[in-house]
Amino acid sequence: MPIPLHEILVTGASGFVGTRLIQLLQAKGHRTLGLDLVPGPYTDIIADVRDRKALEAHVPEGGIVFHLASVVGIVEVLKRPEECYSCSVEGTRNLCRSAEKRGARIVFTSSSEVYGDGAGELLSEDSSLPAHHGPWPRASYPEGKLRAEELVRTFHARGGDGRIARFFNVTGPGQEWRKGPVLPTFVHHALHGIPLPVIGEGGDVRCFQHVDDAAAGLMKLGLGDGLAGQTINLGGMDSVSVEQLAHRVLSLLNLSGTIKNVSATDRYGGPSRPCTHRIPTLERAKELLGHEPRVPLDKIILETAATFRREDETESGDRFAEA
Repeated sequence: MPIPLHEILVTGASGFVGTRLIQLLQAKGHRTLGLDLVPGPYTDIIADVRDRKALEAHVPEGGIVFHLASVVGIVEVLKRPEECYSCSVEGTRNLCRSAEKRGARIVFTSSSEVYGDGAGELLSEDSSLPAHHGPWPRASYPEGKLRAEELVRTFHARGGDGRIARFFNVTGPGQEWRKGPVLPTFVHHALHGIPLPVIGEGGDVRCFQHVDDAAAGLMKLGLGDGLAGQTINLGGMDSVSVEQLAHRVLSLLNLSGTIKNVSATDRYGGPSRPCTHRIPTLERAKELLGHEPRVPLDKIILETAATFRREDETESGDRFAEA
């Protein structure tokens, strides 16, 4: 039996995950429409999800909306907290209203940050969530995501098909290190002889997943049958402390760089509440989606480094040509 093809809108189409998701969807034969505030290779519409009329005009009748539009990266969140919060909340509210009118499915990309500090436990989709996520402006991101989840659940309770993915530390080649993500920052700094900035003692534990794994899991959640109302963790296979990650980057790349312990304010330009342990259980993704992460951490590091090296070679070639 052929796989049913869908009309699909992707918000946040110019983003790190959005770009990969559209590539996967198009490879399967689905018709996609990309929407974002900034241009990109798969962005067909330049619009803001907070603009209800602009958004509603492009929600496909009976189709699917993958809702990825968000302010991303701690550096950007601290600079634009009000925009961060309103993008999640107002954008998702607008989308739910439009999807209800047009009978469209919503697949919302939330974040592991809704779980808060983690407290050393494996985080399941049924784990209790904190009422508060630390001080503003940093809390604008998890609190916006949490409120948006509530809107999607309300949409589902009213008869709509709403689904939620909670991403854990999506990373890999092509991610912009300047916005604050730890792995590409470490790789970039290591390659350029810059000390790797580890916050505090570096004991916070994370689990990293390749962007292709994240996009593949999200696609399965969005296209699968019988998944309305589900909330599913999507994460990686390897857990590591931030300090261990720094040493691992240097070792894998065979570089003799240094590690510098810094404060969150030094690192990001503002305070950030620490999260000690953010590791997911992935049983629900395996059971309901048949999805497991495929790319190990070492390969993510090496692929990220290879991308930075190619970019450096291109920039060097451009400078030589200009000279």
